[in-house]
Amino acid sequence: MISQWFNIIKKTGLSSDMKDGDGRKIMVVNSFSFLTALLCTFCGVSLALMSGDYSIFFTAMGFVSGFLSILLLNRNKKYSAAKFGLMFVFCMVMLYYGVTFGESTQVHFLGLFLIGVPLLICSPAEKELKFMCLVLILTSLILLETNYYFMVIEPMEMSRDLTFMFRWLIMSIVLLLNGIVISFYQINISGLVKRLNKRNDSLKKKNELVVSKEAELVSAYTKLEDYNAKLETEVRNRTMQLRKSNMALEAMLVNLKDNNAQLRDQDQQLKGYVAELESLKQDLMQARDEAQHANAAKSAFLREISHEIRNPLNAIIGISFLLLNEQANRNKIPRSIVHLVDNIHNSSRNLLEIINNVLELARIEAGKTDELHPEPFVLREWIRSVVNIYQDASKVKGVTLQLQVDHKLPGEVVGDRLHLTQIVNNLLGNALKFTPSGKKVTLHIYLQEPAQWCLRVADEGVGIAKEKQKLIFQPYEQADESIHQNFGGTGLGLTISRRITELMGGTIEVWSEQGQGAAFTVTLPLEVEAVSLPAEQQDERREYAAFPSDKTVLLMEDSEINQMIMERFFSHLGIHLLIAGNGEEGLAMAHNCHPHLIIMDMHMPKLTGNEVIRFIREDPELQHIPVIAISADAFREQQKEALDAGVNEYLIKPVEFDRLYSVMDKYLSKEAPYPLRIIKAS
Repeated sequence: MISQWFNIIKKTGLSSDMKDGDGRKIMVVNSFSFLTALLCTFCGVSLALMSGDYSIFFTAMGFVSGFLSILLLNRNKKYSAAKFGLMFVFCMVMLYYGVTFGESTQVHFLGLFLIGVPLLICSPAEKELKFMCLVLILTSLILLETNYYFMVIEPMEMSRDLTFMFRWLIMSIVLLLNGIVISFYQINISGLVKRLNKRNDSLKKKNELVVSKEAELVSAYTKLEDYNAKLETEVRNRTMQLRKSNMALEAMLVNLKDNNAQLRDQDQQLKGYVAELESLKQDLMQARDEAQHANAAKSAFLREISHEIRNPLNAIIGISFLLLNEQANRNKIPRSIVHLVDNIHNSSRNLLEIINNVLELARIEAGKTDELHPEPFVLREWIRSVVNIYQDASKVKGVTLQLQVDHKLPGEVVGDRLHLTQIVNNLLGNALKFTPSGKKVTLHIYLQEPAQWCLRVADEGVGIAKEKQKLIFQPYEQADESIHQNFGGTGLGLTISRRITELMGGTIEVWSEQGQGAAFTVTLPLEVEAVSLPAEQQDERREYAAFPSDKTVLLMEDSEINQMIMERFFSHLGIHLLIAGNGEEGLAMAHNCHPHLIIMDMHMPKLTGNEVIRFIREDPELQHIPVIAISADAFREQQKEALDAGVNEYLIKPVEFDRLYSVMDKYLSKEAPYPLRIIKAS
């Protein structure tokens, strides 16, 4: 009954001629308005009861009326006004509670939730509305911080216990709202994955049609050859009869006329066969063209989806990274909240892993394989850094994660560390997913023989049936239909792991018994490098050190959220950062200030990234400046196009700050000692 009423409220203002994407965003606005009205009612009643000041309750009812008015705006087809109104009411709530109760209640954390809401409810065409919402949020945060500093309006006097209860009540509601935002993002991404699966099913059916047409063509060729052989036999027989029957010339002439008639009929039949063969050939060529068109459409779809997902994902990962690593936040956010933010960060990384797996499988199905880039690295430090990522997730689930490294293995090996990390991530992620609480997951690295080494991930989970063990390495295949319902996943990790292992010249094997767990063993050739690695590559947890204060970096980025994240990150590095909102403005600023380094997005208004890099490389005054491209385009063809145009480095969104810092350090030389500002590496 409750769900039926909620569905009615959620679909307020929808019409039959509305696009699916617009309809989903309206339902998100309605859901936010209704759920927030309930939370505001609960918050108003709770705060009024705890403080004894019932004016708080009446103000809360005013905010409830504001949230419910959003439903009326959508019902009257005023969708843009409803979206802006929702953000306005949220900002008023934040300002009211922040001014009334003061800084100690941490109500300004609601601003972090509000930054992600316009990206969720506004369509790509509503750029101005999205900009107005972001400006409104930032203005509210500035006003709130100004009041905190100058105390224009004095907050309500409360006891220490009451302040503590108010703060946790408000922060719990803020975290609940963040959870709702993330759940809506997850729902949108799940829908995108389902549509991608439907596209793949359609392509498979067209491929089956091509195979069927080819079989029909082969059958037609076989029939034609049989008929030609039969015709030749008949002609030989008739000729022999003519030679032997000279005495019966008249009879032979009659027979010859009959034979000629039969030959004419057979000739007509042969022409029919040829016409049918031509028709089959045309159908086959059409089916081939349709399959090629479908494959091209699939690639274009994947590029678009990857770009659209990576931009909001960059905001989530970047903001959570700043919350976890900025010095100013460490003493203000409770440890339990830090743990929740850490889970948000890890969940975002897992979502990025799913997106990368889908793109990797698409490249494999299209016949495109990665080139290996082997390099020497410290084996034990590499595997410890990978396992450390999963320690928190294993503790949350109550699973023991053990690492065992054979002492016989050399300290340094040669291999493609990125691809090896991808294999270990897929195997460890699956092991932790299927292992229940109280059980154990073991990663064992050992020497198989002088020329081989092995990675073995063993769990104590549900196990895999014998007849299903070959299927799990197929794309989108899982051991049981209930696996996706209970544990999630796309069924791509093992497919990609096997493909990468074979590309490296190795093998992957599975052992499992139902109810006793499973073990995956990757065997690889062992290559040893005699030259030691540089000291900075041996440091497993390298810290960020500030650059010389005379260095200037120009950032070209049209997204205000990405500008904010980068500006906060650069504030710890001692660098003078200039920001341009589009390519044309960035090119003008580069001429004026001649920065030491340029960082730019590849998709900008007025001038795109490719156009900007072409102007820079053709300008004698700017062509020496190194350029780092940061883009949500994850396909290697797009990366190659940018590198060919003159970009020095290409980083994919979401940005890994360790990688960004390493690339910047490569181009910004340290000329003299300088004071350090240290922040923790991700």
